[in-house]
Amino acid sequence: MSKEATCRYRARQRGEDVPKLSPGVKRGYKQTTEHIQKRKRFGAEHHNWKGDDITIKSGRTRALRGYEAKPCQRCGSLKSERHHKDGDTSNNTPDNVRFLCRRCHMLEDGRLDEFRKLAKKNQPSAVAARWR
Repeated sequence: MSKEATCRYRARQRGEDVPKLSPGVKRGYKQTTEHIQKRKRFGAEHHNWKGDDITIKSGRTRALRGYEAKPCQRCGSLKSERHHKDGDTSNNTPDNVRFLCRRCHMLEDGRLDEFRKLAKKNQPSAVAARWR
């Protein structure tokens, strides 16, 4: 907050009648549209671009940013995730990315059976914990 704004605020707090300032031209450096466009660099033009040499998490993040959410292509559920068909998260081409809900995604990856086994194994202890 600037010194002027602080003084006006304190005067209002003391009960003085201080008229509000009309908004005018903002102080400071005004950037040109060309300058702003130069700063907006994405993908290969960005200074920190790593290409395909990325982590698994980075590949998933790129898929999230690159594709707008759609319904599940298997069951039609409105909540969906991005599934990489070939398992390579750095490959975000349209023919490699599918939209699947959580359940269909786990079924496609083969994780659903493991999850069911784990749930059945933990069910007695979960039920017992509920009644403690």
